Amino acid sequence: MNVSKDQELRSVSLISLGCPRTLVDSEMYLGRLKQDGFKIIDDAESSDVVVINTCSFIEDAIKESVDTVLQAIELKKSGKVKAVIVAGCLVQRFKDGVIQELPEVDGFVGVDGFDDINTVVNKALRGKPSQSLRPKPNVLKWEGKIPRVPLSPSHYAYLKISEGCMRGCSFCVIPKIKGPMVSRSIEDLVDEAQTLVDERGLRELIVVGQDTSDYGLDRYGKVRTHELLRELGQVKGIDWIRLLYCHPKGISDELIAALRDVPSICKYLDMAIEHADDTMLKAMNRHMNQAQLRDRIEKLRKEIPGITLRTSIIVGFPGETDAMFENMLQFLEEVRFERLGAFTYSPEQGSAAFGYKDAIPQEVKQERFDRVMQVQQVIAEELNQASVGKEHLVMIDEPDPDEPNQYIGRTTADCPEVDGLVYVSSKKALKAGQIVPVQVTDNMEYDLIGHAIES
Repeated sequence: MNVSKDQELRSVSLISLGCPRTLVDSEMYLGRLKQDGFKIIDDAESSDVVVINTCSFIEDAIKESVDTVLQAIELKKSGKVKAVIVAGCLVQRFKDGVIQELPEVDGFVGVDGFDDINTVVNKALRGKPSQSLRPKPNVLKWEGKIPRVPLSPSHYAYLKISEGCMRGCSFCVIPKIKGPMVSRSIEDLVDEAQTLVDERGLRELIVVGQDTSDYGLDRYGKVRTHELLRELGQVKGIDWIRLLYCHPKGISDELIAALRDVPSICKYLDMAIEHADDTMLKAMNRHMNQAQLRDRIEKLRKEIPGITLRTSIIVGFPGETDAMFENMLQFLEEVRFERLGAFTYSPEQGSAAFGYKDAIPQEVKQERFDRVMQVQQVIAEELNQASVGKEHLVMIDEPDPDEPNQYIGRTTADCPEVDGLVYVSSKKALKAGQIVPVQVTDNMEYDLIGHAIES
């Protein structure tokens, strides 16, 4: 490691906003900075430089990003930090507008600026504001090993297999922010997974991308998600592999077979359907209808008994009538997804749907959101009640801060941050990443309660 005089004893903190894909980028930014001799610390107020890796997917994310940047600027004004760097989606999406509106910021980095973060930070510390913002994202292929500094607990990590998207959903601005899909090589991804095991003691690998079901199409001329999963299943030391962010249209027989047959792959699949009314699905440009969604779900549950299906729903899309909403709600009641997240439609400038007529009033959006979550709450509680008295394998995440001899963990049916928890009592001390058999004794709306089975 070569440490220049300018970098000596310089420290950097990073605030990562948004989804796990952004978190991976944040770890890569820090990896580059650490490799270049910077000290990485957690506390923004104690660092020389604060980097904010932003999200701008929807209006709420934009507001959170801007508010966080303004808070960092206040730290700079008070003399607690020397420089503020803004990176990621907000910069890439709004480009010159962000730079002009935030003159107090010392550097800007777009969504693919891993090779430039060091230069921007160094210039900022010398009082020379700079930007790394290419006209179009994804102009560089991801090749080789990119160092990462962990921002998640050591026993699980996210593996981003691709960037960008080719689907063109009418509500989404991601392709304009991040460009068309760019897949990493299978060899690089398997090598990174093994490095995560060797360096962090990884036990659970969570596979992410903007659309993981299209992985490889750009690089190899065909989809190779199922082949990648089988290769990752050979990596020694990984107990659980979890696949997120699949488009239902891309769920092939080969992918289903990989989910079914590879022992370390959790029988869990995240696939956003977004709606279930044919008119709405067409307006959203989802290239699916309700009959096709039913077919995919039935095939998954037939081929993989006991699989946990997670989905997401958008309510209040322009033109959504009461009848269309009720059609979707009935579908949810019939299909009974094990896990579900809902969102109210956010009109995003630059998306195809931004100019759509027949906007839905906010109070109607909220009422529909509440009804969806009420339906899902009943389903979740009934499914959890069915687990009482049964034994599940649980991965321990951390000790319960409020209860002695109790730990917080998850089953294979639960992804970190977005799904339910298991509260585990144990006479023996348990460690993060440890997988233990648990007898479920009670349930809450979304969580389970149980005790570790003594060996």
